Amino acid sequence: MQLIRDVMTKAKEAGLNVVRAWATSASPNYALQRSPGNFSAAMFRGLDYALDQARQLNLKVILSLTNNWNSTGSVDQFVSWSPTASVHEDFFFDETCMRLYQQYVAAIINRVNVINGRRYGDDPTIMAWDLINEPRCFKCGNRLQEWVNTMAAYVKSLDSNHLLTVGEEGFYPSGDANPSGNQTWAYNEGQDFLADHSSPNIDFAASHHWPDNWLDNSTAFETGWIARHTTDAARLKKPLILEEFGKWVRPDSAATLAERDAFYALVFQALQASISNGSALKGAAFWAWYDEGQVGPEGEGGGDGWFGIRDTSSTFALVRSGAKTIAGMSEALLGCSAVPADVPAAPDCSHTWIDSQPGTGCEGPDCDIDVNECLRQTVTCSANAGCINTEGSYNCSCWPGFTSDGRGGCDPSPQQLQVSGMYTDSGVGTLACDQGGDIAYPQGAPGYVYDPTGYLSTLPGRQDGAGAPVAVDLTGCQQACEMAQPTCDAVVYNSVLQACFLKSGPSQQLCQASETACDLAMASQPQAACAVWTMHFRKEAGAPLAVAAAG
Repeated sequence: MQLIRDVMTKAKEAGLNVVRAWATSASPNYALQRSPGNFSAAMFRGLDYALDQARQLNLKVILSLTNNWNSTGSVDQFVSWSPTASVHEDFFFDETCMRLYQQYVAAIINRVNVINGRRYGDDPTIMAWDLINEPRCFKCGNRLQEWVNTMAAYVKSLDSNHLLTVGEEGFYPSGDANPSGNQTWAYNEGQDFLADHSSPNIDFAASHHWPDNWLDNSTAFETGWIARHTTDAARLKKPLILEEFGKWVRPDSAATLAERDAFYALVFQALQASISNGSALKGAAFWAWYDEGQVGPEGEGGGDGWFGIRDTSSTFALVRSGAKTIAGMSEALLGCSAVPADVPAAPDCSHTWIDSQPGTGCEGPDCDIDVNECLRQTVTCSANAGCINTEGSYNCSCWPGFTSDGRGGCDPSPQQLQVSGMYTDSGVGTLACDQGGDIAYPQGAPGYVYDPTGYLSTLPGRQDGAGAPVAVDLTGCQQACEMAQPTCDAVVYNSVLQACFLKSGPSQQLCQASETACDLAMASQPQAACAVWTMHFRKEAGAPLAVAAAG
């Protein structure tokens, strides 16, 4: 959640005014809808938080209701839930898929934000909905257009307050405007830019621009694609937003940062010219912003990925200057006036803040919902201290071996033995033959993080709170055991996975652990090559005896 605050604050400072995001999740580990009608309260509250942060910064948000890609919250997810659908294209034909999509959309639009009490369908922070991100229906004729007409009418029946668009790339079923002209593969993807946006329930046109992905990065195509859609949107008498655009820089290609910068400059020049001339193109959104700590997908090599833009790059300098220029060109539309939204006023819960710190205490329309300051990272505990959430507040607790209040500093305690000196082992790869019982990992210990979605508890060996939720070093593992007194007698640690489990009542008889494989019941990443597990006994619990035969 710190990431959400940082990105939105930086976006505001850079002069940006609209953020586009998914209304659903792209990760199966953090699905918003886990099965038809079964929604994650924690994930919904996270979306509530993102929208409320945007509200506070006066940023507008475009939310895409679902996605053509990925397996979670997407077209293929709905297909998998329907007993009468089997392939991707069935999403646009199958009655069960369409009903499930409509039920899901209704749940999103009718969601009441627990932080500010606003129904999503009434929230002025939301600028618009995308019906679907980049719909593809291979060789489906005009079925996609029929689906858009049906679903656009349905969304408008639930929400007449917000703008609505399709969310497609903007391909054509014929002609030479597509990537690669008349030799294009795009003819068969089911899109028809003009027909798809002709419904009276579609308020503005949108297109995407991915010259590298589409295998046509000629300057003629890059400029022609924008010009053609600007002209066609004018024919529809609707404004146009270039909802996504990007250009890759990847190590296995000859693409350069200079080429990316030139493409971004081309987009902003086209946008500025359109606004200046009163043409249809009114906005553009680049993909994608990576903030500190974010890395690209594994398939893109991590790092900045192929398309990631950081605010320290020359490309972002173009974004910043483009936003400034466009902001100076903006003016109110003739005949239009702002109408105040009929929504609850944002609650003022400042009387619940801890030490006058925003983002602490309680939130909600009645200021009676606890804020987990540790999860949201709205407070900072001292080094060598853990954050423990309490109802309406939080505590910072120094880890064993350190003393103070946890907020003003945690100093090493000279009276207390170093924690590592309180443990002994019989060599790498030795375990108690009977490892005893698992102990729930203590809140605030090194390696502890809050898990509101419950995903971490589904990992092998993590049931009932066992094991450190995230990587931790051996000293931190031993400090956790000290915090779990008087029940913790030993720790089991894997130095490669940096995985830690706390044990109670292990036997004194030792067995030799395998030197080549992890105990799958304990490894959070059992597919990884890993060192053996080793048990470290707390000295006060008694010394281990002999090492038995390999087990």
